[in-house]
Amino acid sequence: MSASKKRNFGTVEKTFRALLREIVVPICMALIVIQFVIQAFKIPTGSMQDSLLIGDFLLGLKFVYGAPVPFSNKKLPALTEPEPGDVLIFRYPGEPEYPEYNPERYNFVANLFLFGNLYWDKNPKKGQGHMVWHAPKDFIKRCVAKSGQTIKVKNKSLYINGEESPLPPHGKFMSNRRYAPMRDSLDFHLPAPGTTYRFDTLGLTQAAWIRSLALQENPDSKVSLHLDLYIDSSLSNYEVLPELFLPYNEASNNILGMMGLKGAVSMKWSTPTFRAESVPFQAIQNVAKTGFIRGQDLRHFFGGKQQSYHYFFGHFLDMLKYTITDYARFQGKQVNIVPSLIIDGKKMNEYTTKKKCYFMMGDNRDNSSDSRFWGLLSENNVKAKAYIIYLSLENEDDAVKLYNPITWVFFPLRVRWSRVGKLIE
Repeated sequence: MSASKKRNFGTVEKTFRALLREIVVPICMALIVIQFVIQAFKIPTGSMQDSLLIGDFLLGLKFVYGAPVPFSNKKLPALTEPEPGDVLIFRYPGEPEYPEYNPERYNFVANLFLFGNLYWDKNPKKGQGHMVWHAPKDFIKRCVAKSGQTIKVKNKSLYINGEESPLPPHGKFMSNRRYAPMRDSLDFHLPAPGTTYRFDTLGLTQAAWIRSLALQENPDSKVSLHLDLYIDSSLSNYEVLPELFLPYNEASNNILGMMGLKGAVSMKWSTPTFRAESVPFQAIQNVAKTGFIRGQDLRHFFGGKQQSYHYFFGHFLDMLKYTITDYARFQGKQVNIVPSLIIDGKKMNEYTTKKKCYFMMGDNRDNSSDSRFWGLLSENNVKAKAYIIYLSLENEDDAVKLYNPITWVFFPLRVRWSRVGKLIE
């Protein structure tokens, strides 16, 4: 080999080593840390005020509860398990693995390390490919109870195993709050692994909670809630109900739209509600299957803030119960709705839980979409323990924009310096 070739080879080798040392190795180390050790999270809403504020940026510890194993739905062994009082980052319960909640269209391919999941779209739209990337959303709440404990909510008071549990030091209630059954009246025993529930003994809302738990415990399966209508002990799923009442909000309006119905404003319960006439029970069955509106309608603007439809699902079932009660009284017959589960096409009248579960609540008790609305959190969906605030930015008016360097001059003025470095209690 000539001297010039040796010099060129040596230069290439030095360049490769420098690239490996300065770029490749640090990136790989960062990916490993992000995958197995920490998770960054930004507080988007006021559900945890004043413990956590909108604009808080925090880090969570993944390895504490078991870091996820890439390309699977499994976890590494955990150091400990969540306890009441812990603030957890978790995948939103009840949300299936599949984009648009459509497992018939999408097949799961692989877990892409820390970048979400990859799916195969059987029927892509024109100009789109078959491979689809999807990253489920994360929530943050405080664990208030775990498997084996009984939780009771009565107005502003929370009781665990019969003993009152105080509001966290920085938690709060709204001063102008009004009584809401879904939020302020609850009595439920959290199932331990191996607990069997018969659906004919459950109310509609509790049945929806078990469906959500079953979905979390069976992430690769299609899990849906099925409702059967019985009139005088006869199956009557083709019955047309004279009327249906739903909460007066945008979500209810979309639900009625999915049914092909229109709702008129009613004051039946002294507050505005939507009233629809001639409602096929089969239309109700279709809405109740998953607890979610189809993909294009998944998010709604309600009260100026985005909310998931699942926040309203309990309200829908609650109002459905009132509708059936009125219908029974009007018909003078015995009318009942019996729930069941359908897992991968198999109808199940009972379900046995597999994993530990937790009841989550926001510290801002009157303004929180939490377990009172969407049910129980399985340990499968727990991702990290919230640990420390590394940045807190008061920027709700969006005065500081990352894409506009001119606004960066305001950044130091918008930082809540007293919160930086604060451990999360």
